Amino acid sequence: MNNPSPANANAIPKSGEHLLDAIRAIRARVGDGLNDDEFTRLLHQSDLPIESGFSFLSYCDRFVTLKVPRQQLSDWYPEKGWVVPAKEKLARTIAEKYGISLCEPPDTLDPWLGSPNPHHHLELSNQQETIIIVHPEYLKIRLFVATRPARTACTAQKPLILGPDLLQDLSTFYQG
Repeated sequence: MNNPSPANANAIPKSGEHLLDAIRAIRARVGDGLNDDEFTRLLHQSDLPIESGFSFLSYCDRFVTLKVPRQQLSDWYPEKGWVVPAKEKLARTIAEKYGISLCEPPDTLDPWLGSPNPHHHLELSNQQETIIIVHPEYLKIRLFVATRPARTACTAQKPLILGPDLLQDLSTFYQG
C-alpha cells in the first residue's frame, strides 16, 4: 500500500479551505477583542486544516507560526552554519515568484557570542517588513500588514495574501 509522505499527505485540505485563509477568516469573525494569546488559544480549539504538511502552532504580532515536518539539520546546514546552497536557491526562486527579497540572518541576535557554529535561517521580505521566516524547526508567515494606528491602542490590520500556492511552494523546503 502506498502511504503519502507527511509533506504531501494534506497538500489540499479536505474542506477546500486553505490554512492561512481559515486563520484570517476566524480573525475577521472575532475582531480585535482578543489579544494574541487569547486568539492563539481560540485557534487551537478550532478545526483548522493541515495543509502541505504544516499545522498551526501560534499567532503573535500579525505572524502565524506553523509546525513543520521533522527535519535533519544536516539537510539544512553544512559545517559553518549557513543554509545549504540548494535551500538558498529554492528560497531565491520562491522570493522571485512572490516579488519579495531574500536574506539569511543568524538565528541569534549576537551569533558570535556563545556558539562556535551559529546557524542562519531564511527570511523573505518586502521593502517594509519580514514576510516569511523559513527555519528547520518552524515556519513563520505574516498574515496582516500594519496600516495605521486606530483610535484605540490596537492597530488596524490589512490581510497580506500572497496566493493559494504559498504553503505548497514552501513545503518544498521540508521534503526529504
